[in-house]
Amino acid sequence: MFRSYLKTAIRNLFRNKLFSSLNIFGLATGMTCSILIFLWVQDELSYDRFNNNAAHIYRLTARIGDIEAAVVPVPVAMAIRDNIPLVKNVTRLSALQSMVTVGAQKYEEKNIYYADSNFLRIFNYPLLLGDASRVLSGPNGIVLTVSGAKKYFGSPENAMGKTLHIDNDYNGNDVTVAGILKDPPHNSHLQFNMLLPIQLYEKTINLEQGWGNFDVYTYLRMDDHFEATPSAQASLEQRIMALYRRLDVSKTNGFLYLQPLTDVHLRSRLMLDVPGQGNYQQVKIFSLIAIFILLIAGINFMNLSTALSGERAKEVGLRKTVGALRSQLVIQFLSEALLLSFISLLLGLAMAWALIPLFNELAAKSISINLLSLKFIGCLLGIATGVGLLAGSYPALFLSSFNPVKVLKGVKMLHGRKTFFRNSLIVVQFSIAVILIVGTIVVYRQLQFIRTMDIGYNKENLLYVPIPRLGDLQRNQLALKAAISQYPEIDDYTFISHLPTDLPTGTRSVEWEGKDPQSNLIFPQMWVDDHFVNTFRMNMKSGRFFSKDFKGDENNYVLNETAIKAMKLNMETALGTRITMDSRTGVIIGIVKDFNFKPVQQPIQPLIVRNGSSGNFNGNTGYIVQRTTPVNMQRNLEVMKKVFQQVYTDFPFSFGFVNEDLSRLYLAEQRMGKLFNVFSVLSVIVSCLGLFGLTTFATQRRIKEIGVRKVLGASVAGIVGMLSKDFIKLVVFALLIAFPIAWWVMNKWLQNFAYHIHIRWWFFGLAGVIAIVISFITVSYQSIKAARSNPVKSLRSE
Repeated sequence: MFRSYLKTAIRNLFRNKLFSSLNIFGLATGMTCSILIFLWVQDELSYDRFNNNAAHIYRLTARIGDIEAAVVPVPVAMAIRDNIPLVKNVTRLSALQSMVTVGAQKYEEKNIYYADSNFLRIFNYPLLLGDASRVLSGPNGIVLTVSGAKKYFGSPENAMGKTLHIDNDYNGNDVTVAGILKDPPHNSHLQFNMLLPIQLYEKTINLEQGWGNFDVYTYLRMDDHFEATPSAQASLEQRIMALYRRLDVSKTNGFLYLQPLTDVHLRSRLMLDVPGQGNYQQVKIFSLIAIFILLIAGINFMNLSTALSGERAKEVGLRKTVGALRSQLVIQFLSEALLLSFISLLLGLAMAWALIPLFNELAAKSISINLLSLKFIGCLLGIATGVGLLAGSYPALFLSSFNPVKVLKGVKMLHGRKTFFRNSLIVVQFSIAVILIVGTIVVYRQLQFIRTMDIGYNKENLLYVPIPRLGDLQRNQLALKAAISQYPEIDDYTFISHLPTDLPTGTRSVEWEGKDPQSNLIFPQMWVDDHFVNTFRMNMKSGRFFSKDFKGDENNYVLNETAIKAMKLNMETALGTRITMDSRTGVIIGIVKDFNFKPVQQPIQPLIVRNGSSGNFNGNTGYIVQRTTPVNMQRNLEVMKKVFQQVYTDFPFSFGFVNEDLSRLYLAEQRMGKLFNVFSVLSVIVSCLGLFGLTTFATQRRIKEIGVRKVLGASVAGIVGMLSKDFIKLVVFALLIAFPIAWWVMNKWLQNFAYHIHIRWWFFGLAGVIAIVISFITVSYQSIKAARSNPVKSLRSE
């Protein structure tokens, strides 16, 4: 019986080559997109799940005022370990950027963490060489990853016992390689090349004042009996907060929260978080896109199958007449649908295999197709079976319901109902495609807005050189200034403590006249010299900036507009207000107009600008920032390198550009925009394949009518309009459904940005024109071909 079903299915496949090809290619395209997207989604959802105890590991986060951060005070971890038995273990990490010296070679390293000695007992990062119970326990023993060992010593075996120099404080530390770790998996939110004992970090801070120092990532390993439920998590948070309130001598009045380890990558939009975080909203959006494109492909199948049902009506009638049961006919037609679906799956898998390098480049991933994975193969077979059954169910039930007597008499079966169903599917199909087109336009415009928005300063042609944290920073800065002064062509430059791209620092220790005792404001701060405003082309709202002509400016402050408002000061009378920070009292001498020093997802925060013209950046590393021109870029780079090497004779020179750093802040959105473009185009192509098939079928059914009309004098344009108008009406109706849905979805996405575009009417107009023009071209091709055919051929048999 099965052999008979298969043979009949193959015959029907070859009998209708055009429609079978359209079905197979449309389904294959939909499956290709779905395979690629679901692989991406699976990769995003897999972060940190390789840890054996992932369900029992939580990260502690903090909220102070309106700021939510991924770091907490240093002593919190030990207090929780000693006072809350439900917490089995705790570990801390603190990020470090440093110069690493190996022999005569120096490396600028950004992927370093200080870690507690129990770090490897909580996380599953396999130690390949060394004693897991002893590494990180001593003050000088460090752990390298395989990549780090190869980078510094050529191989992991050569690295063991070797010495490196880490410039992690003013004097630096000589450390010894005590262990080699396997590289962290790509789906770990923690990516590092080196782990240092946390004792080295503790040497650089005052532990007695640590309750006010939010600087470490803290992870809690719960007891095995802990129930990972929201209610249990909330109860534990209350106990942690009670402990924190009792021990917090700094009276920060912050709040501490637990974050499941598996949520860190996708559900974390926190200040001072580790780099490379994902976005759960994007996962949901692309999952829906995959389902939608698969749905569009399935709709094509259903449409073409129901369109061809009239051609197979007599076949159904004859089969029923000779005794075929309805269940047998349903199985026959479902077999044909499944055959097409599995052929499409094979073609789609081959296309996905060929396109995955390009997809990885667009998505910045390292995804691969593992055909040996039973789970992956099972998912593919399930998708193919599901699509085949869903797409073939209506045609199967519809065709098997025909009355054999009426069919053999030539009575048309359910013609009106069938047409209504096909038209409804076309509307659904194009509604989805139009939603994706509108989404593409909105994402493109938002990215363009980010690139061109006024961020409060001119970001173009700002060249910066990092100053290493080595020796006497103040003396080094003064030496650099003296060296630069020897080159008159380098005149538009400034020394600053932090780049105004993603400013990480913040402090609560700000007092001013009239301060509300309940105020819990966090003030990011920058140390700058007197050339800062001029070099960055900023504008003053009122007052003045720091100047060498005013000797008292060393203790004075400049604030931004948001800070004045947050402090509830009057913009007109704020100048002269006394401020005390870190036991240093000065007055507000100027108010700088607001500028963005955070990504545009975040609103502008209150900022305090401090005077570092004397070279004193309070122990912070710094940058030389110079405004240059494309013509002078190379010359300026050469001068900066020469100046740098005069002061730092043994350190590698590095540089960057502020506008490039700003662009990197929005890589996730840029990738989303590119993927949206690709999938929108594919959704339109798949929709048009179905429309093309239906137009071809409708034209073939009316070929004699077209011949008669031509004989009676109908023009080509008239015939094309007659054949096209019904389909174009459906597309227009799809626009009316798609527009409000697209507005709602994209408006929700834009709410992730503190600064964003407004959705304009012309976004929908443009999407509508694109959909109508593409559908008209698709429909017109067959219509024009039929209208220009010789009517003699179509009427010869009459």
